[in-house]
Parts: sequence; C-alpha cells; structure tokens
Amino acid sequence: MNEIYKKVNEKTSGKFSALRFPKVTFPDNTHAVVTVVCKKEDRRLVDGNKFELTALLTEICGFTAQVSINIVDDDPTPANIRAAVVAFTERFSYVSSVLHTISAEIGTPCKVKMKMHGAMYELAKNDYVVRLNEFLKNNYAQEVIADIEIVDFAASGTTYSATVAAPTKEYAVRNCKPILGNLNVETAQSVSSLTANAYNVTVCGVFAMPTEFMSKGGRKYERFLLYDGETSLQCRYSPDSRGGIVSPELLSKKVCVFGNVEYESARNEASIYVREMCTCDVDGLTVTQPKPVPNKYERVIPQPYEEFVQSSMFEAASELPPALKGGFVVFDFETTGLSIVYDKPTELGAVRIEDGRITEYFSTLIDPRRPIPPEVSAKTGITDDMVKGQPLFEDVLPDFYKFSYGCSFVCHNISFDFPFLLKGGNRCGLAFGDRKTYDTMGIAPLAIPGISKLTLDKVLEGLGLTNENAHRAYHDAAATAKAFIAMHKILAQKK
Repeated sequence: MNEIYKKVNEKTSGKFSALRFPKVTFPDNTHAVVTVVCKKEDRRLVDGNKFELTALLTEICGFTAQVSINIVDDDPTPANIRAAVVAFTERFSYVSSVLHTISAEIGTPCKVKMKMHGAMYELAKNDYVVRLNEFLKNNYAQEVIADIEIVDFAASGTTYSATVAAPTKEYAVRNCKPILGNLNVETAQSVSSLTANAYNVTVCGVFAMPTEFMSKGGRKYERFLLYDGETSLQCRYSPDSRGGIVSPELLSKKVCVFGNVEYESARNEASIYVREMCTCDVDGLTVTQPKPVPNKYERVIPQPYEEFVQSSMFEAASELPPALKGGFVVFDFETTGLSIVYDKPTELGAVRIEDGRITEYFSTLIDPRRPIPPEVSAKTGITDDMVKGQPLFEDVLPDFYKFSYGCSFVCHNISFDFPFLLKGGNRCGLAFGDRKTYDTMGIAPLAIPGISKLTLDKVLEGLGLTNENAHRAYHDAAATAKAFIAMHKILAQKK
C-alpha cells in the first residue's frame, strides 16, 4: 500500500483500512483533492468521519493547501479494470506486447489476466509486476490480483493472440475436399506468411466475409477473407462455367486456396486471385467459437433510431422484398489510417435494420492510443482531444457483439471495415467471422445502371439520397443502410 494508506492507519489503529487513497490532485495552488476509494458498504465510514479524515490527510501530507475528499465507490467491471490496467501497462514499453492479452474477471478475488513470455517475466517480475500489484492494491477496495500466465512462445513457434494462435509459416494439411478444381495438398502457407508478390501459392486460413459483387462493367465476381486471427487475406474469384464458390455454408471453415498473391505495402495486406479451393483439416489454426450474447450493455448503449423520412421507404401496400427480411447491422469505422496492421479505429457507428426498417443506432468514439494524423483529422473531423479518455476498441466490442448478435453485416466497401472488426473480435474471443455479409458497393451497379463511380456519395446521389455528415461513422452507416434498403426495393420492382 502507498504511504498515505500506511500512515492514516498507523495513526488510527487500522480504522480506515477498508479505504484506498490512489491519488492526490491539485486543481489550483490553494486546493488539494484526495481521491478516496471505498466499497459501497463502507461509504458511511467516510461520510461519518470526513472531518477526522481530512485533518489526518492534511497532517500526513504536509499540505498547506485546503484539502477536500473525492469519494469513489468501488464497483469495478471487467471493462473498466481492463482499461485501467492497459493504461498503467502502457507506461512500461518493454512489456507492451502483453497489452492485447489483458482481460479481467470479477470474482473473489477479482483477477487481471495476461500472458507473458518467460524471458520477459524475468525482466518484469521485480519491476512491472511489483508495481502492477501495488497499483491494484491502491486503486481498488475489493481484492484485485494479477494472474500472469508464463508462455514459452519460442518453444511453441507461435505468437500469442487472445483466441486464435497465430500460425507458423507453413501448415500440414489433410483431408482436402475440393470445392473448385481438384486442389489436394499436404502443405500450405499461412496467411501471415504472405509479405510479397508470389505465383502459384497455396494458402490456408479460416473462411469469412463471403460477398457477391457486380463491377461497373456488369461483370460478376466474388470476394471473401481468409484469416488466422491477426492477419487477413483478401480473396477474389471471377465465376466461370464452374459456378461461384462463396457460400454461407463455408463460414468459419478451414480452407485452402490456390492462386497468385499480390501484396499491397500501403496497407500491409495481401490479396489472392483464386483458381482452386478446398476445405481441409489442419492443426494449429483455431476458429473463434461464438459466445452467448452478453446480458447487458456496459459501455455503449444503443438508442432508438427516429427519422421521419424512413416511414415512406415502404408504404403499407408495398410488399417487403425477401432480401430484406430478417436482421441486418450496417456498420462503419473511422480509423487512424488504411493499414489493418498498424492503424486503429477511432470511431464505430452502426444501425440495425429489422425487416426493412432502421430501428436502433450504435455510436461511439474509440481511443486508438496513438496520434491521429492531421490529414485524417481534416477528413473526419475526429481529433486527438476528442478520442482521449474514450473507451478502447476491445472494451467497445462486447457491446457491439450484443448489438449485432444474430444479424448479417452490411458495409460500403466491406473489404476495408470487416478486417478491423474480425481482428479485434478474435483478440477478445468474440466471433464475428460467422456472419453473412453484404456490400452496397457491389449491389449498386445492379440497382443503378450506368453509375460511374462506386463511392458512397455517388451511390446516394444515384438514389436521390444525401449524407449531411460524411466521413463520420454513424452517419455513413445510416446512409449506407438507407442505400441498402432503397436498392433492394429497386431490385424487387425489376423482377
């Protein structure tokens, strides 16, 4: 415990041992504020002894300024414990690689869990670990302990990810069942091993994001992702006489694809033009399993969507197109940049569609824990000051998982947004890769013949819709939802 705690309880024979004194702040030169943390049942101890406690703190700390007490009830949640420990850990650069392994559990005692390399632990055990335990003791009246799992990454040949072990450069593959061509292999490269252009490559990963597209020229093609937890591979296929390959039945299955790889250095992301494909069995590649939907929202609470104009999108006499039956969540990210490897989300906005009607919206800024480039702020209007102190991405995702549970996903240019969601979800143990997906950019050429560009603003223009606040996540998501509904109405009328 810190010196304030020790001296207060020495002078009072442990009278205030249930309290914690994590920090002192000085709003001005004449005033000092001491934060006092206590359990709800100990609130009376503080309220009934404020004068005595204030006098003790003034004496012990040698304050000449006026002292006041800021009482904080100790009612921790996994999200706020984790956020506090992440912020604390970021002060120790040599253990920064553990940040995405941190989680918290409420119990008796509460636990902060993380994974750490054995060699790193040897460096940290007399410094970071000691300070972390002191931090937990000083900031929580309830018992919160650090539960550190020592992992020998070198021996396993893997890098830790919260739910999906990152693969080695090559997998042993078995039980190939061809879907396209006669692909039958014994080995395949991992998604994360692709760092340059390559020809005639076989790659293995988990299947996600099956999406059908129509080019401006009227040619059909398909996209999907292979992922290994941390890294995504964009896959593209042009259907021929053999037919299409994207299917919801393949979601979360392990597959191999064969084709030519192109590597885009700007996004640190690879893509492959698929010629053959098969399902397979492979060790060392784990699929994130769906979790039960959380009982309540913790950080971001959805709000009812109310807008007069949507009531006229389907008149009572109009029949709801079959393609719009059910639930859809349309989402959009704003990020610090274009790289799925290096950049982070700064905002997540989404709306929920139920049977062709927008019912709720979900919107939050996100602290990326890194500076936002000026050119990005100029485009989005999101600044460093706006995101400072906002929830971390990992703390927002459980709420978004609840909001989107059981729904298909819709985006405009889903190939950009979905990898961020997939990667973040895998780190948190949340399965987003098992959903059907739709891209309004791919639907637009069918609904708006002759469209010259497939940007969101051009799609909206072609539909007679507007977006008054472009490049903000919620507004872009709402505009995309309106476009999705309007285009399916047009397509239904054409049939």
